[in-house]
Amino acid sequence: MSKRILFLYPSAGRAGRIEGAENGSVPKEFFYGFLSLRDKGFDVRMADSRARPSTILNRTLLFLERIRNRCLNMGFTRQRVVALSQELAACDTAISFTDAFSLSLGLYGRSVSRKTKLIGGFHGLSDILAESNSPFDWLTERVIRKAVHNLDHLFFFGEKDRQESIVRYGLAAERTSLFRFGVDTDFWSPDETGQEQDIVFSAGSDPKRDYDTLIRAPLTVAVHILTRLPLAIPPERNNIHLVNGSYHAAQISDQDLREMYRKAAVVAVPLRDVNQPTGYSVTLQAMACGRAVVLSKIRGLWDPDLFVSGSNCILVKPGDAQALADAVERLRLDPDLRRRIGAAARCTALSKFSMDRMNSDVEVLANCC
Repeated sequence: MSKRILFLYPSAGRAGRIEGAENGSVPKEFFYGFLSLRDKGFDVRMADSRARPSTILNRTLLFLERIRNRCLNMGFTRQRVVALSQELAACDTAISFTDAFSLSLGLYGRSVSRKTKLIGGFHGLSDILAESNSPFDWLTERVIRKAVHNLDHLFFFGEKDRQESIVRYGLAAERTSLFRFGVDTDFWSPDETGQEQDIVFSAGSDPKRDYDTLIRAPLTVAVHILTRLPLAIPPERNNIHLVNGSYHAAQISDQDLREMYRKAAVVAVPLRDVNQPTGYSVTLQAMACGRAVVLSKIRGLWDPDLFVSGSNCILVKPGDAQALADAVERLRLDPDLRRRIGAAARCTALSKFSMDRMNSDVEVLANCC
């Protein structure tokens, strides 16, 4: 009998998008290799890491856990694991793709099943405490340390976060690996009709986005921002426009987002200087669409050797509003440079950032432990 593998992520929306991924109307990357394993004959299932427990008592406990988490800057919860106890007990390997549920799996997964191999994925594990000023950080660190040492294997979306976490939490390097994100370069593709407009586009709702720097940048060109984050835009910055809707809430479709990339003369990805490889999905999607990207050169920049400033992107110092504006203006005022960088970005996406590398890495995870 083949090994049963459970993918754990917020899957309520994903399950309804499988048909679209199969017919090409939805990009495949946020299934994190699930479709590739399934097509290769693996016994793979998916479960919703935000599932609610069935009993009133457990739902009440979940409510109390969420209040505690807000007070203590924690994200782990026993009741989310309890809600998935049957699925976890029925699988051989459980793979979590979000930091909070990976920690929850480490803390409480053994109480559900002793035989299941527990694999936790992390986007910014080393930043959890670095970003906190809570008086309870000592307790959070102890709980995180216990959680990660209870996992059979940990994988990271960025090498900097992996190395920092190994040191901070005393992890054995051989129990960790790098998970290389890739994008669906068939879906995210250039437009051949020449609909480019003189606008700057920026997207993303991760709190590590640095929209304050983008807003402060001395630009007069129209800047369109798609985010759920609350932004304080001064009245005099009337060139800054918030795009109505929310990509992750599905009011903005994947096709809509692709058109926004294609229309933009420049895609700006301003980031805070953190270890987390934040901004990778927007950056790689825009590059695959052949867009010229201005990207903050943060500590956690994934695949730093593959980003060549002035060739396939322009890298700028994090938090430097003037440098960001200068890079945007350089691209806006030089169409030939913009086209060259956009074409090189597309080539890099095809050769280095396709789904192939993520599909390869997830197969390694499925066979490890």
